[in-house]
Amino acid sequence: MTTIKKNSADQSVRLIAIIGILIFANILGISWFARVDMTGDNQFTLNRASKRIVSDLKDPVTVKAYFTDNLPPPYSNNRRYVKDLLDEYYAASDGKFRYEFIDPKAEETEEDKEKKKEVKHDIFGRAVREATSIERELRTLGIQEVNVQVLEDDRRETQRAYMGLAINYGDASEVIPLVQDTSNLEYNITVRVRKLVRESPPKIAFVTTLPESELQEEYGRLYGMLGQEYEVSVVNPEGEADIADDIDVAIVINGASEFSDKAAAAIDRYVQKGRSAAFLLDAVKPDFQTMAAEERASGLSGLLGAYGVKIGAGLVLDKVCATISVSQRIGPLTIPQPVSYPFMPLPASLDPDHPLTRGLAQVAFPFVSPLELAVPESSEVVGQVLVRSSAESYVHSPPYDLNPMRQWRKDELEEKNGIPLVISLSGPLSTKKAPAADNIMVPSNEETTSSNSRVLVIGGSSVASNQFMSKTNETFVLNLMDWLLLDEDLLAVRSRGLAAAPLGGVNEEGQPEELSDGVRLTVRYANVVGVPLAFIAFGIIRWRMRESRRKSVTL
Repeated sequence: MTTIKKNSADQSVRLIAIIGILIFANILGISWFARVDMTGDNQFTLNRASKRIVSDLKDPVTVKAYFTDNLPPPYSNNRRYVKDLLDEYYAASDGKFRYEFIDPKAEETEEDKEKKKEVKHDIFGRAVREATSIERELRTLGIQEVNVQVLEDDRRETQRAYMGLAINYGDASEVIPLVQDTSNLEYNITVRVRKLVRESPPKIAFVTTLPESELQEEYGRLYGMLGQEYEVSVVNPEGEADIADDIDVAIVINGASEFSDKAAAAIDRYVQKGRSAAFLLDAVKPDFQTMAAEERASGLSGLLGAYGVKIGAGLVLDKVCATISVSQRIGPLTIPQPVSYPFMPLPASLDPDHPLTRGLAQVAFPFVSPLELAVPESSEVVGQVLVRSSAESYVHSPPYDLNPMRQWRKDELEEKNGIPLVISLSGPLSTKKAPAADNIMVPSNEETTSSNSRVLVIGGSSVASNQFMSKTNETFVLNLMDWLLLDEDLLAVRSRGLAAAPLGGVNEEGQPEELSDGVRLTVRYANVVGVPLAFIAFGIIRWRMRESRRKSVTL
């Protein structure tokens, strides 16, 4: 009997000690914030770019998170993630990044509640009412209500809810209207804070011979996307002596007419000032109406050749490619059919070490021409092939046939292994008179050398066109802008969660390792059967241990 009382007293002491430790840990947690992130790419840890931006704040940044209370899953999980992320920002900013959660419904006045009762019907029978004061305020900010599905009393109902953020810095503000996907939330918050705190946005210019209306028609999505973060303009080097000194990045795109020697010289002078440029040049331009293509001369072959990059003839075809939907007419019906389209390479071989491509996958490079890196070994310029086609790729020479249903034969194509699709150059780029035998002319008779420029070359512009601007392509282009602007820390934030995490890992080239059938079956059954059996075994062991303890106490 004495033993039983002693064991009970010991258990009570242990219980009190555990409760005391938990209370003490919670008190410490009020002032000390920390958590462990065990994900492969640290998805739940602030990137150093985010930490640097908020730690350098001169004045407080205030975030108002407008979230409706008691949202059903998965929206309730989004609210929790937002709070955890804002806690990270607060901890990194030494208190200068502040936030508060606001339930718009709780902010309603008695007058607002009466307005919500006064529901009328328009001539079409739709229910309408006057907006409340909080609804008008949020609409002014750009935060709108959304419909979410709620399950109540075994019935699925639609509920109106708010899930938006307003970020304020002084008199300026930025808004994230809807937090529905948290995968890129840190990037969205960080770029908005950066936009608020910097004195003036960087300037980006489209350097092209295309009319602005045609540029907007083909690259309008890119133009608008860049306009959210940068000051964007269009420059025609044919009509201007030089590209303005305050332009931070030039995006060079050729049109139907090639750049003249005057324009090439202007672009070269810009690069020689140590500026950055992206050359998205079409050697072959597709025509989707006729499913054919025409060759184009950019007028910049000599300039790029002097820098150390050559754009080859033809179009790259790749067995590893994107899928498009092709309409097939079967009798009276038109049925969409997915078709692998080799003119849209989907390379797995993106340089895993370069900040521009690190963490990226599934970027499509439609209608690109092959590149060649030709930087002399004695040069101080660093040239890198960032993207290559697969081992089963080819070059298609004219006449071009873009028909997605065409059956190709190997004897029709030039087979090549790992064709360079994207090349970067950084360092003291120089231009000099090329040997006459190469038939390459450069804009100046005198050699010029830049202090430290960054140049990226892609043998095609479709990667940035409206038609092919997927989420990963969008991330690639935005990463490109940050790399050219020397803001490499932010690239890692945007690229999080976009790279695939194959079960077998990746090889040295960044490609997924194939698993054998035996390993696949083992993993499958281990998940389906092994996990439940592990819990059952744990329960049995715990039960037997308790039985043994009970018997020892009784004895």
